[in-house]
Amino acid sequence: MVERMIDAGAALAGLDPASLTAYGDRRGDDAATTAWRHRALAALTAVPFPDRVRHLWRYTDPERLLPRRLLQPSGPAPLAAALPAGPAVRLEPGREPRLNDAARSCGLVIAPLFADPADRELIGRAVPVDHGYFEAINAAAFGAGLTIRAPRGFGLAAPLRVVVAADAGADVLPRLLVIAEDGAALTVVEEHTGGGGGGCVIGVTEILIGANAEVRHVLVQRWADGQVGHLTQRARLERDARFFGATAGFGGAISKVDLGGLLAGEGARSELVGVALPEGRQHLDHHTLHQHLAARTWSHIDFKVAVAGRARSAYTGAIRIERDAPGSEAYQENRNLLLSDRARADTIPELEIHTDDVSCSHGATAAPIDPDQLFYLRSRGLSAPAARQLVVRGFVEPTLRQLPADLRAELENLVDARLARLREVG
Repeated sequence: MVERMIDAGAALAGLDPASLTAYGDRRGDDAATTAWRHRALAALTAVPFPDRVRHLWRYTDPERLLPRRLLQPSGPAPLAAALPAGPAVRLEPGREPRLNDAARSCGLVIAPLFADPADRELIGRAVPVDHGYFEAINAAAFGAGLTIRAPRGFGLAAPLRVVVAADAGADVLPRLLVIAEDGAALTVVEEHTGGGGGGCVIGVTEILIGANAEVRHVLVQRWADGQVGHLTQRARLERDARFFGATAGFGGAISKVDLGGLLAGEGARSELVGVALPEGRQHLDHHTLHQHLAARTWSHIDFKVAVAGRARSAYTGAIRIERDAPGSEAYQENRNLLLSDRARADTIPELEIHTDDVSCSHGATAAPIDPDQLFYLRSRGLSAPAARQLVVRGFVEPTLRQLPADLRAELENLVDARLARLREVG
């Protein structure tokens, strides 16, 4: 197979060394940040453009996710929206990150990316510049960059909410680095909102979890109609570390989300859960990966999708257990409900195992609602639409129940509003 190679300067107008340096100068980048950007640009010219023949891109056209206005100043910043209650940070095009008082006083170290020399060697450990084409774009041209550090032994009861606002007229490239030092514990809720037609979001989130530390990360995508974007999240777990990642996909026209955990330390445990509810003509593409690099590690994936209208969901879930990871356990499950005869859900589970001493399994289904369930509910007096709504709500409820309480209430309202629009199947 001949790989499709696209020159970065041709595919991404204006993304060249001189323009990149000028962009960094306008932003006040230091030498370390500038050097990082140029390494990423060099990687971008060498990374193959995603080929539709490759399985991770067979369902989504990567050209539709390419940014159009890289390195260009955004328009006038909109009126700043209010921050959520509790510790919160807001990232917006053309603005400095905004922290509320609760975030400033919560005990976390929250600073611009590359601000602390101690963090510079950590950037790229979970998502290196050559991870993929879109990740290289982000590394070269990221705008809002933020580091969140939980010091050794630190514990934060309330979640930190990071709101990333898209812009209908601009490309937005956020990059987050979350660091939990040994024995620390924290919860980060990353919310992608706003946007519309004409803009693109390319986001990268790296999560580094020290020995015996714990991170809970919730990724919520509720873009406005017409928005497109590509989001990547990777957690790297050291010895006896614990990670819980949840994702909820609701909005946008086209989105591709790449989630995963690298279990690098013996005894590490990672769990990913997700829910997506595409409707209309939405196209949501999710990929998950658990890579077991050390012995006696454990992972679990549970991803649920309910597809309505003419929407399409694509899910690819991979488990990779390396030779140096004996005694590991892994499971993944993807369940899809088709709420219309024109809805489509594609699911591809993958196992790649390089050692015999493992316990590994997977499950995947795609089907309409069980007619026996509908018959039972209708026999109790519910209308057909109400019965379907109740079945779908029960289908996604176990995932929603695992989210932070205040966010769970918000997402339950989103789910209920979406389910209220359901009509007769067919």
